[in-house]
Amino acid sequence: MKSALAVFVLFSLIGPQSLCQGRNPDGEVDPATAQRNLLLVAEAETKKGAYVFYTQHYIDKENQKAVYRGSVYGALKAFKLEGCSLKVDVVIVDKFSGTVGGKLTGDQADSQQYTFSLALTSEIAHALALIEARPAQLGGATNSVCAEKPSCAFTWLAIRTTGSSIKESRMTNEFVDFDGPADRFLIPVSSPEAGRQLIRQIQDFANAQCKSPSTPMN
Repeated sequence: MKSALAVFVLFSLIGPQSLCQGRNPDGEVDPATAQRNLLLVAEAETKKGAYVFYTQHYIDKENQKAVYRGSVYGALKAFKLEGCSLKVDVVIVDKFSGTVGGKLTGDQADSQQYTFSLALTSEIAHALALIEARPAQLGGATNSVCAEKPSCAFTWLAIRTTGSSIKESRMTNEFVDFDGPADRFLIPVSSPEAGRQLIRQIQDFANAQCKSPSTPMN
């Protein structure tokens, strides 16, 4: 397993015509339609995800030269609603091979699985933002180069709350290494347009159904 360089780096989809809008005369979407539209968009995104292919070289924690070629895949794996309680599963998989100290490593893979749950509100929904950032596996110390995408960045949907009202659980290579509160989380999305579509549907849903806090799922 490559050295754990960081936790999570902090900082086409169904088209609008495919979604049943169901807006009332005031321009608001009714709650049932808003939930259906959101789940349709989220389900479509679970079938996609984001990729980046890289080469990297650096001195590892054993003071040996590491040279790798690989790919990082990130995706929304599940998006569940129970009232205004939102539960999201995200996966990041790094597949790579190379040499360490001049010796072949063979094919390897590291995976991180995140589960986040929170009570969605209109305020949280309207603070959503898209950011461009490298996955942690391609942090600056790795000297990563991505020929097809020089930035090596994913597009992420950032969800932030006041206080630490998000419950986060993280598994690395199937072992739980964090389980506790958080004030933000990031969802990798397949494209900026996919992210904007997801934001629009979350906001419509929150406006229609989540104007007051709810209780997060366990």
